[in-house]
Amino acid sequence: MSSSADNIDNPASQPRIAPLELSEWTPEGFAAMEPMRPPAGSAYDKRKADRKQQVRRPNNALSVMARYPELAQAFLAFNRHLLYFNTLPGRAIELAVLRVAWLRRSEYEWVQHAAAALEVGLTTEEIDRTTADSVDGWNPDDALLLRAVDELHHNHGWSGGTWNELADAFDTRQIMDLLFTVGAYDTLAVAFNCFDLPLDPELEGKSFPSGAEG
Repeated sequence: MSSSADNIDNPASQPRIAPLELSEWTPEGFAAMEPMRPPAGSAYDKRKADRKQQVRRPNNALSVMARYPELAQAFLAFNRHLLYFNTLPGRAIELAVLRVAWLRRSEYEWVQHAAAALEVGLTTEEIDRTTADSVDGWNPDDALLLRAVDELHHNHGWSGGTWNELADAFDTRQIMDLLFTVGAYDTLAVAFNCFDLPLDPELEGKSFPSGAEG
């Protein structure tokens, strides 16, 4: 399955904007990635070090963004906050991103964050369930978060009832971080679909779970 939702106009599934090979990166492209450097000594720093033992190349998303260093640097400076200074717990962040990726049918984003979700403690069964329409079986906080993402996607905002539930479960900064996390990863999901971005080599063969709804 391609990372694009439909591939109607690109049946061969070739990237519309291909990731740069490492040899094609410019000094400006490398410099634009600086915001993605995790804070020294943080849990993210350790996770990145562990990944580097297995993967020694930038992922395809960054390798496309490296074609446009000015845009990459601006967006990644914003994304740095969402990754490293988000007030939401890691579990909540990854649940929200997985739901966004599924709703946008962005295979690239979903597969990337399925791997990240395992690192913050989600189980494979929970990750797969982010593609189900129903939120039955989730604990109340998880179910609320998934419903909130669904409501943003389908209704472009939150009802008064949903807002009140969120205000009871999260503080103001967490609610703001949730909104901007959903918005940022919705933008990325659409971009990845439009680029027909291929999965990274180490994730080839991964996809949405078998039997996923929709």
